[in-house]
Amino acid sequence: MFDVLDIVALIIFLICFAGYHSAYFILTERYPHKSVKAYIKAFREKELEYLLSKGDYETLIQQLRDAINVSNIFASASLIFVGMILNLLINLKDIAESLKIVNVEMFEFKVLFVAAIQAVSFIFFVSSLRYYRMVSLLAATPPQTVKELLGIEAHKYFAQLLEKGCSFYTLGSRGLLYSIFLLAWFVNTWMFIAIVVIATALFARYRDFMWQEV
Repeated sequence: MFDVLDIVALIIFLICFAGYHSAYFILTERYPHKSVKAYIKAFREKELEYLLSKGDYETLIQQLRDAINVSNIFASASLIFVGMILNLLINLKDIAESLKIVNVEMFEFKVLFVAAIQAVSFIFFVSSLRYYRMVSLLAATPPQTVKELLGIEAHKYFAQLLEKGCSFYTLGSRGLLYSIFLLAWFVNTWMFIAIVVIATALFARYRDFMWQEV
């Protein structure tokens, strides 16, 4: 069913997708001065403190509404994509014959794997929506009430909720991108490996970490 190159490609994909992003969140906690995410987290907390101190709930809710709309769109797209991919399985043999695919089992595995990554992305997006909506619903709670019940400042509590929502959104969007990279696997395995490795390196270099001292 699997040849050696396909096994290597699958392992590299899992290292780049699951392994890299797991390490990213761990390194963000241990070395926050090196992570872009840590700085954004600090900025977000200060912004929340400022907005809540002014009582500017309208701006906060508008920002949350934008985030919720984007997550809704991506969650819907992921679900639709899963349905489209699974629909291929109904006519899998005919498609394999028309494309002259010899290893039908491997082709089926690739289809299911793309659907699985899309499904994981959908779960991440739905999880992000949960935290965004929690902040939206609780934003007008009197700060002293939050302090009395939870023992922390209101802006810190809401910042924690937003951080969880943003983390799930990041994972969902990355899952969406990596599932698109998986489509290259149907064309050429070496091209698929190259795309995944290069994309992960670019994320690390330009999106996730700060390589110069601030």
